[in-house]
Amino acid sequence: MNFSFLKNKETKNAGWLIGEQVFQMLLSLVVGVLSARYLGPSNYGILNYTASFVSFFLSIATLGMEGVLVKKLICFPDEEGVYLGSSMLFRLISSLLSMMAVTLIVFVLKPHEPIYALITFLQSFQLLFRAIQILDSWFQRHLKSKFVSIGKMLAAIVVSGYKIYLLATQKSVIWFALSNGLTDLVIAVVLLWYYKRENGQRLNKQLKIGWGVLKESYHFILSGLMVAIYGQIDKIMIGQSMGDIDVGLYSVAVTISSMWVFIPTAIINSFRPKIMETKESGNEELYILRLQQLYTGVIWLCLFVSLFIAVLAEPIVYILYGAEYLGATSALRIVVWCDAFSMIGVARNIWILSENKNKYIKYLLGMGAIVNVVLNALMIPTIGINGAAIATLITQIVTSLIAPLFFKETRVHTFIVLEAFTLKWYRKKKS
Repeated sequence: MNFSFLKNKETKNAGWLIGEQVFQMLLSLVVGVLSARYLGPSNYGILNYTASFVSFFLSIATLGMEGVLVKKLICFPDEEGVYLGSSMLFRLISSLLSMMAVTLIVFVLKPHEPIYALITFLQSFQLLFRAIQILDSWFQRHLKSKFVSIGKMLAAIVVSGYKIYLLATQKSVIWFALSNGLTDLVIAVVLLWYYKRENGQRLNKQLKIGWGVLKESYHFILSGLMVAIYGQIDKIMIGQSMGDIDVGLYSVAVTISSMWVFIPTAIINSFRPKIMETKESGNEELYILRLQQLYTGVIWLCLFVSLFIAVLAEPIVYILYGAEYLGATSALRIVVWCDAFSMIGVARNIWILSENKNKYIKYLLGMGAIVNVVLNALMIPTIGINGAAIATLITQIVTSLIAPLFFKETRVHTFIVLEAFTLKWYRKKKS
């Protein structure tokens, strides 16, 4: 058997990404579970309710630049420093504005409970440090994600130590709100240090360059906003119509279902530059083949893991979070099936960028956002957090497979995915 693929740069890069995430998952799982048990469903719900607003603004603060920037670094290698520095400046400005906006919104929604606004403000510091993490695009492009992985592992160690201190000294929920910002601060510092050590070009700022990247990225800003709507609106609506405990239970279901998706995400991120380079080279047949191979691996991996989690949902919740969180079991059995469709959406961005069909992403995700808001409004009042889980699953199916069929230029993508799911490319290759 030929194992040469284990030695190529893409596989090694994915290996570093996956290894870092496994380490981070194991560390954060233990500390996160202890924190959730200590805080209880109510305080845990407050943290996740406010975090949903911050995550909602994350798509705006980051300006959807990552995919476009990787492509620019491939096409203009002599101007990497200008593209990175200019993009970082735009993201810093956007992050500062987003911090003020999200804090004000939560204060307006909870005027008699100022602790919500305070926790939101503290959590929003992660937006500022995420701006610096635009350097991740450079590490992706040069298949040097091991340095990003080192930064994230170090951040996980620092934040875990911080949370253990909070647990040992029995600090209030306010102190826990700082942990996300601390994570992103450590990662940002490490990325800057490694970027300099690896002789990255000097970061320069040109408004024209930054504006150019922003103009190409606006489709992804809107798409990120749509993703944020159907990724966070459920927790916001549960918090508004039900209560903090229900937000806590639903958050546990979502956390468990997604705690492993770093693996398919790492695979997609690692193979993105190679697939895009294949498209640029003009080898259309090989480009489609590589794309379908990626989809096949990601889809079937997600389905197998989802089945495992669905079958063992109750003991998983009980062992990890305790009897207090068993109310999350039914929602977990539903929401875990979202993973495969969610990863199709992540991988689709490679196809969207390679085919220069950026403008369609906002329409596809816009349809998903509308479906999600309507279904959540109908289902949460009647069947609670299970309704939110069903709404999320239907939304992911619509966005990844059904919505592209409505547009002539994107219709082919659904057939590419279906052929990947049925392994049609493999049967063609064998014949």
